[in-house]
Amino acid sequence: MATPPQARNQSEKRRLQGFLAEILRVGCLKGFKYFALYLRGREELICRVLNEPMSQEILSYYTSTYSEKMKPGKSSFSFEAQPSLPRNDQSLIMSTNTQKSLSGYGFMDIGLPPASPSERDIDLKDEKSTLFLIAAYARYNCPYVWVRSNHERLVSFTGGDDETKLKDSPLKLKTTAAWKQKDTKLWDIIGEIVKLCMYPAPFNPFAIDFKYFEGLPLGERLISTGAMVNFLQKVVSSGDHVYNARVFDDLEELTRQHFRDLHLFGKQQKGKDIQQANPQFYHNASCYTPY
Repeated sequence: MATPPQARNQSEKRRLQGFLAEILRVGCLKGFKYFALYLRGREELICRVLNEPMSQEILSYYTSTYSEKMKPGKSSFSFEAQPSLPRNDQSLIMSTNTQKSLSGYGFMDIGLPPASPSERDIDLKDEKSTLFLIAAYARYNCPYVWVRSNHERLVSFTGGDDETKLKDSPLKLKTTAAWKQKDTKLWDIIGEIVKLCMYPAPFNPFAIDFKYFEGLPLGERLISTGAMVNFLQKVVSSGDHVYNARVFDDLEELTRQHFRDLHLFGKQQKGKDIQQANPQFYHNASCYTPY
């Protein structure tokens, strides 16, 4: 039996509220190896993805012998497929007609533009990474993703439509296209973006930058690792992803680090309590009159 349109609309609104909550929680996380997140209001999240992994492993791969390259489990990246960027705009960018039909404002010749122009992100742009805007606007009732920098690296514009309008058009992604039919999470969209943007593509888009956490003060590291552990647990428990095993490896190591820090923090706090209590103890002891 088909779901009535009104009930379906209410369900989508509830799911959108859940997605907005994910943006607020996940957008505060730091310490990923291949991307960084920047919260921008309640509905928008900027995701900066590296164009190429800044890793010694990449150089080692290209300089190693053929036999070394063929060893299973040797690499963190997929070198099998040749880089397919830039892609034809018709394969990667949502068409104007599709946008008009989805926006509900087609009669006004309005598609699915982002709420803010890409010039707003000018301070975040660089040549080593590409910016993406992940947004869940209430008026669209569905999350979409827009490219905000280095468009020419990803998309080969054919001139069929106005190039400026195409740059403000959302991407054709499997995750956003399936959002209304299945329980797509924010991290599913981020994972697809990382695989799309990076070459060679990482097997684990959520790889952790452990050096980042090592550089944090103990108290801040304890909070940051706890938040990241919670996030990685949600990733591996939310579905059967091809990268789950590698995410779980990082989860195990980060969890061990978190509890080591928790133990150390407890010892430090106990030591401070003893130091603070000792002066009062000796002050009280000096007040007793000896017999």
